[in-house]
Amino acid sequence: MSSSDANIADIRAAVNGADRAFQVIDGGKKGGGDEPPAQPEEKAPCPVSALGHLAGNYFFLDKVGQLRQLTASQVGKRHDLMGLFMGNDKWLRDEFPKKAQCKVKQEDGSEVTEEKVVDFRLNSAAAYLQAECAKAGLFGAHIMIRKPGVWPAENGLPVVHCGDKVMIGDRLVNAGTKTGNQVWAAAPSSPRPARPCSADVGKEFVQRVRDLWDFRVPGGEIAVIGLLACAYYGAAIPWRPAGFLLGGAGSGKSSLLGVLQAASPLHVYSNDTSKAGLEQTLDGRAMPAFIDEASDREDQRGARALLDLVLSASGGEGTKGVRGGKDGIARSIEVVGSIIMASIAPPDLKAQHLGRFTLIDLMKPEEGADHTAAHRELKEWARENGPSLWGRALAGWERYRAALEMFRKALLEYGCQPREMDQLGAIMAGWWVLTEDSVPDAKGAMTGVGALKEFVRDREDVITQDAPTRMINHLMSRLVMVQRSTERKSISDLIARVLDPDVDQSDATGLTPRSVAREVLSQYGIRVIRPDEPKSKKGLDAPREADGAGLWFSQSNSMIKEFFSDTPFAGDRWLYELRRLETARAPKKNVKIGSMQPARCIWVTATELGFGDLENA
Repeated sequence: MSSSDANIADIRAAVNGADRAFQVIDGGKKGGGDEPPAQPEEKAPCPVSALGHLAGNYFFLDKVGQLRQLTASQVGKRHDLMGLFMGNDKWLRDEFPKKAQCKVKQEDGSEVTEEKVVDFRLNSAAAYLQAECAKAGLFGAHIMIRKPGVWPAENGLPVVHCGDKVMIGDRLVNAGTKTGNQVWAAAPSSPRPARPCSADVGKEFVQRVRDLWDFRVPGGEIAVIGLLACAYYGAAIPWRPAGFLLGGAGSGKSSLLGVLQAASPLHVYSNDTSKAGLEQTLDGRAMPAFIDEASDREDQRGARALLDLVLSASGGEGTKGVRGGKDGIARSIEVVGSIIMASIAPPDLKAQHLGRFTLIDLMKPEEGADHTAAHRELKEWARENGPSLWGRALAGWERYRAALEMFRKALLEYGCQPREMDQLGAIMAGWWVLTEDSVPDAKGAMTGVGALKEFVRDREDVITQDAPTRMINHLMSRLVMVQRSTERKSISDLIARVLDPDVDQSDATGLTPRSVAREVLSQYGIRVIRPDEPKSKKGLDAPREADGAGLWFSQSNSMIKEFFSDTPFAGDRWLYELRRLETARAPKKNVKIGSMQPARCIWVTATELGFGDLENA
């Protein structure tokens, strides 16, 4: 063996034996022995989690995972600090021991002085917690405090927060856990989903609802079960459809709402609520809300406020807002989840509400039929099977997403509008997940759409309900006096008379003369331009922004503005909706209407206002 080989062998032997030799030398027991030294005890993690700080306030999750906020002075007070640790100071004594010399009696009666831990150093503990908050950074809206409900994880999968436990994927962890920017704050224990049931349970549910309630529109039972399934997903789905159960006394709408409530282990229920009350109840909780008698009040403002809350709660991240408090400190609110209401009749629904609500109309049962006992029995059945139906929905998450895409494609092919595709697609995907074990193919998706075809709103349905169309319909139906007579004509009739291609006729024919119709319309700031409008006396062409017939509307006429008093289009809102019409133009020029001074006006074609037939006659 060469000298170099010998050196390498020595080095290898030294390295391989270094750890054992080191342990013997450094950690051997007194008096010899070759036992390894005892491993140092790992420090226990702090049972309090620092979340951040803001404007002199410090935010923590206490020992049991509750969100706590302390001022700088409170962090330094013993009772407030001990509140974070739930009265247990063991960790504080271990980390920040306060020692004192104490006399201890020995067995022989003699006394010796020993150093003992008698407390913890309050100032050091407070400084540590403040420093940890400083490390965490500023506390703000980017930190999402999650209360019980179903929330989306960072990867989009549902996370089920059950108060004291949180189901993240296939893991069950204690509340007080933080994942990314989501903090799963502790709360009282709430119901859990159970092991998934079979598709037969979902099918039985659909059948029993079909048998016990009379739906005015076919497919109502499918829509009901689909709404329930979507409610199980809380905030995890990007579009959360809302429902309105309608029907007169005796139709069983409250009983059906009670069945859905019983089938939802985690929910909020109210039969006398307000927007503010619902916000406070649902704030930070991603769970379904069931509201009975939602609009059965003389004062409909509260019902409309609830509908407006649904507008933002149904999509995206839900309702995020700020509300003032009695102490002058603003607080943030977050409302997200499916909301299902029941009422004899809904309040005034605008186009934006119809895109988020599915109206399910119930009829009274046949004369002599009484399903009260059967409703009560189904409610108990729903309560027993609700946890497993919830479990089935969660277990079928991937099937839900795949089914949603298939139903959206089928709805598009059927002529459904985009927002309606979100609403009905989610409902049908939810129904499918609870009643089938597969993903629908193209044929199955079209079959599902066919079952709910009466709920599909196409382009014409949507246009009829949009705000500009409703504003025009309101304007065209207004009745006005025709000159000094007692005759009253609608704005629509007067416009049609001006556009009538027949020659001008006198009062003897029973028709309003065209010249009179023009004059009356001009008083309300409306000028009609016929397709064959003659030139003015000065030889100028009639003002127009497109070929064919059209109308000019004055932007400053007080009489036309009066038509919209006490309507959603009061003030200048009617002008805003007028400008939203497809053919509306607002050129930078003045137009003369009647005897008024030329002023800025808005042009709309007669065809878009519904006068196409007269124009081309």
